[in-house]
Amino acid sequence: MYDVFICHASEDKETFVRPLAEALHLENIAVWYDEFTLKLGDSIRRSLDKGLKQSRFGIVVLSMAFFDKKWPQYELDGLAEREMKGADKVILPIWHGVNHEDIMQYSPSLAGRKAVSSLEGIKKVVDEILDVVRPQGSPLIVARDMLIDWGIMPPVITDEYWLHIIEASNRLPGYGAVIPEESTWYRWSFQLPQKKGGAKNWGERLAWTAMQMRWVEADDKVPITPLTPPDQVHAFIHAHPGLLETCLTFPELVAEYAPQLTIRGFSADLDEVFEEAYKQSNAKGMQGRRKHSTGGSALTVNGKNPLCDEEWALRHPRFGDYQPVHVTEAYFSGGMFGPRVSPYEHADHVFWLLSSASHWIPRRIHSFLLEGALDLHWVWGPYTMDSEGEWSNKGALWDALHKAKEGRKFSWNKKVEEDAMQRIISTISTLGLPDSPQELLNRFTEKGFPDRWIQRASNRKKKWAEKETGKPGKTKKTDKRQGKKT
Repeated sequence: MYDVFICHASEDKETFVRPLAEALHLENIAVWYDEFTLKLGDSIRRSLDKGLKQSRFGIVVLSMAFFDKKWPQYELDGLAEREMKGADKVILPIWHGVNHEDIMQYSPSLAGRKAVSSLEGIKKVVDEILDVVRPQGSPLIVARDMLIDWGIMPPVITDEYWLHIIEASNRLPGYGAVIPEESTWYRWSFQLPQKKGGAKNWGERLAWTAMQMRWVEADDKVPITPLTPPDQVHAFIHAHPGLLETCLTFPELVAEYAPQLTIRGFSADLDEVFEEAYKQSNAKGMQGRRKHSTGGSALTVNGKNPLCDEEWALRHPRFGDYQPVHVTEAYFSGGMFGPRVSPYEHADHVFWLLSSASHWIPRRIHSFLLEGALDLHWVWGPYTMDSEGEWSNKGALWDALHKAKEGRKFSWNKKVEEDAMQRIISTISTLGLPDSPQELLNRFTEKGFPDRWIQRASNRKKKWAEKETGKPGKTKKTDKRQGKKT
């Protein structure tokens, strides 16, 4: 697919046609020109036919040499045939060393067309061509030129590629409740510019759509998640045109997709915008304290409102006074609504934190996240999940924990150990962890993950009982003989 086909005589190459083709190429016009397009061994006739068929316009350089050649006239006939079968203008005539009388003798129909003369100079000729090839008010042209400015070479605007871009530009932002997945963006997606306001705005939206599709699809192949070391995240951001500029515009969303970058020393190019967003969040939290606000007080260790939003807690010297579990949950899950910032399960997150693969996180922050992981809903059940696979004792730990919650003694038996070991092996395979299954199993039990789960489950059960009876430690019992509650 080309924007223009240049129909000319070979004698005019040096004096005019080659400079014209090069000037159009510099204007990001896709040109079918034999010196650009034909390769050794190509069939000239077939290549010409293809160029004639797949070019939006045909530039015809009319000269005395042109009138004496068969090939140029063959090409002109093909362009004329296309015009006759369609309603659109195809032929763009240029007079090169000829005048109106010369054209009249060759073709009265061509003489009646508005043409531009090579005597007016290459710039004037190119400007006249651009007025036709790039009509004002075309969002696709705006989008294509913007992408080229970013270093991305898209196909010409008649290519099917642009249909996918237009379709994607209508997707909803990737956050909000109960939105069809196929209608939304995934991780590393941001708000697109509004298309209201004319061709320029709409074109910019299409260009940003095309760029965003590139980095979202790249992330889908090699996930950039909260588990990714910061240097790799920054390399990903810099590898995709427009992504750094977008991250600088939406720091709060970046803090969800890559919370590790909010840690001091890990922010690099984003440090200034992160610090500004953090200071604003911290000021809001401090103001809430002065006004004795209770908003978010259930999330903190002291029953007061948090000192910043959750996405900036790792930047705060006291983690915003949040309970560890809420910061850890936000780290791996992001906000309440939106695309999953990590494609993995909480069991994977737990074993990753226990692995040496997570040791790039500063020790103080790592300890805080690991403490919070103790209270995550990490336990896996007997149900099947493709990411975990299947094994004979799957769900044995889940079963033992729930029995312990009901008051039975927890038993770390062979079946339970085999279940945990297989789940760890699954995580090692998924995340490529460098540790052995036995090392991770030892750390899992030494840290007390099963005991903490039972303790939390028992506490929740006790609270529910107290809520029902209104008395601490009492639960409703049923007299089996009378069928009455006592």
